[in-house]
Amino acid sequence: MTEKEYFDSQMSSKQNVENFDLKGLLNKYLKSWKFFMISLLVFLGLAVAALQFISTSYNVSSKLLLKNETSNIDASGNNLVYNNPFSNSERVNNAIEVLTSVNLMRSVLDTLSLQAKITAPDAFPKKEIYGSALPFKMVIDTLYPSAYETTLTIKFEGDDSFSIAEEFEDSSEGASTVSSDYGYNKYNVDYKIEKPYGVFRIISNEESTSKNTEFIVDFRDIDEMAHNYVKKALSVHVINKDASVINISLKEQIPEKGEDIINNLVELYGLKSFLATNALALSNVKFIDDRLNTLSTELSEVEMNVAQFKTDNELASVEFDANSFAEQEIDYGRKLADSEIELKVLSAIERNLKRGDNESTINSLSVTSPNLIYLIDSYNKLQIDKKSLQRTVPENNPRMIDIRDQLEQLRRNILGSLSTSKQSLRTTINSIKGRSDQFAEKKQRIPTMQRQLLEISREQGIKENLFLYLLQKREEAALMVGVRNDNFTIIDRAITDFESGSPSKKLFLLVSFLMGLMVPIGFIHLKEGLSTKVKNKKNVEDRISVPVIGEIVHNKSKNNLIEKGEEKSLLAQSFRMMRMNLDFMLSKKKVQTVLVTSAIKGEGKTFFSSNMGVALASSSNKVLILELDKHNPELIEALGETKKEYGISNYLNQSHNTITVHDLLIPVSNNPNLFAIGLGSENIDGLESFNSNRMEVLMNNLKQEFDYILIDSAPIGKLADTFALSRFTDCCIYMVRENHSNLEDLAIIEDIKVNKKFKNPMVVLNDVTSNK
Repeated sequence: MTEKEYFDSQMSSKQNVENFDLKGLLNKYLKSWKFFMISLLVFLGLAVAALQFISTSYNVSSKLLLKNETSNIDASGNNLVYNNPFSNSERVNNAIEVLTSVNLMRSVLDTLSLQAKITAPDAFPKKEIYGSALPFKMVIDTLYPSAYETTLTIKFEGDDSFSIAEEFEDSSEGASTVSSDYGYNKYNVDYKIEKPYGVFRIISNEESTSKNTEFIVDFRDIDEMAHNYVKKALSVHVINKDASVINISLKEQIPEKGEDIINNLVELYGLKSFLATNALALSNVKFIDDRLNTLSTELSEVEMNVAQFKTDNELASVEFDANSFAEQEIDYGRKLADSEIELKVLSAIERNLKRGDNESTINSLSVTSPNLIYLIDSYNKLQIDKKSLQRTVPENNPRMIDIRDQLEQLRRNILGSLSTSKQSLRTTINSIKGRSDQFAEKKQRIPTMQRQLLEISREQGIKENLFLYLLQKREEAALMVGVRNDNFTIIDRAITDFESGSPSKKLFLLVSFLMGLMVPIGFIHLKEGLSTKVKNKKNVEDRISVPVIGEIVHNKSKNNLIEKGEEKSLLAQSFRMMRMNLDFMLSKKKVQTVLVTSAIKGEGKTFFSSNMGVALASSSNKVLILELDKHNPELIEALGETKKEYGISNYLNQSHNTITVHDLLIPVSNNPNLFAIGLGSENIDGLESFNSNRMEVLMNNLKQEFDYILIDSAPIGKLADTFALSRFTDCCIYMVRENHSNLEDLAIIEDIKVNKKFKNPMVVLNDVTSNK
């Protein structure tokens, strides 16, 4: 890998923010495992302790199915609910509003006597006792405001008696008083106790499983309780918008108490609906009775008017009389026609007889008079007998004479009878015409009478229908009185969901466990975020593009120089690894002079220079270390050698070439390939001296004699002396010390790389406390 490829890979690694160093993060946390353990123990301990004081609330629920409103059925049996598309939703919403009313909840709490909070005196923490956990039930009739400042101690002394001690809070005197000499007054069970603060009774609870005999009673404001239950604990909602099912849920710490509240809420809701319906039914019955009495009087008057009208007009029924008149008119017309025909026939017979026609017979088909019919029949018979005799006997035969005499006599009789019959027919015709005229007159009056009777009958019909309708409604309302028919069905009575406990103990412990983890994690990251020091290699790589060629572990020994026998130590291996990284990264470049610097003092330049020199010399390379830190020259001492009289300052400041390079060399003990040159005894202006020709001659001579030259230079954070050595160096090692170097100082080496102030800049992380 070339230098360019390595730098490019370092830059892409830095810019790829999605590369998450999980291993490094875990190592960071593992370093503080004791902190994590203490935090977990503290939070879990606090959670366990808190659970002893925090009361768990459970969800108690019930379901109701609203029925169709039977009161919305009309007299014809039609259900009016479906005529209104909003009736179902309105009915459900109305039920929800009633169930969530404070007034209804107050009635529930009053019915259950929940104004009294009962606890055990020796219980810790104090928790309310209810239901089967109590050997008694307190039934409260009346409470006065002074009850809220009164505390009772009830002690059972058997199955039938108990004693009460009263403690009153007196805000004006700041003291309390207790009744009786010994603090207790004795009462019998189910005895009505009347006190200045209220009236109540204590009755036995046969379902009790409690073994306690002493209890504390505190009274509470029922209005405030009802308001809190409705606003904070009670929830009533529709399960499905297309159905009429209502779900009632309540958050309550005591499941038995919550079930009693919901069951009583539903019971009182039904009872109040029944009482309202019953009162409405009674009101309807009274109203209908009043209307029936009025209508009965009015209907009697109308019926009398109808009867009087029919009497005055001789009518049974207009339609019947009209039909009767028509039939009679037809009948009279038919009779008149028959009579007139008969009169004409009789007139014709009379004319024939008067003309003397004695030979022909008489037609009696239209004759109705029995006497005349008899005479005509007798006459016709004699005529037939006469014609028969004429064929056999002469005209003067006595028999013929006798027949002619009889025929003459019959003719006279017939004419007399015809006269009488005709007179009778004329009288009959006149009578028929008179009756026909009367019926015609009545027939003409029928429409007027029909209209008048219709008006009277219409009024009668309206009042009759209204009377019948009110009778039916009265029966319906009367059936509703005293009959309870709830407009809902209980699908599920109150049931406690014990899985819904809030707060959940498991969840509470889990949250505490997570808090026990998050606090150390937050503290570590906060500390790291607020810290201005370099903490690890990642801090360096995140901020600069200069490659980090290695890390030097913390030196636990007192020796600052790696000695023989310590080649396998972690410290020695660190320097060997850096030597290999240096050769690998700059394998295609001739690297002979390496400058070691840092931003500030104390970051390990001298320690690195001396030990790196030992590492390079161990591979048979001839190595020289130059001490060029004029502000803190510690190299020779770190190598364990004695300073010479002459050094680089003396060499650079001499006026004659009396001091040679060999005069400056200090061999390092036990390292035949390692040498050092001290700073010298004279003052030196680094910027001017390092830029001099003599310095260039010195560096050229040293490069010819040594394989590697390490320069222990001054910090470059605030001094410019080191920059004067850039033209003599092939590589710049920038020292960064963990928990010592400032993060802002990393900008110096980044600036060196960007502006190419030194060749091949690299970073070494010193004093690493853990192996990452």
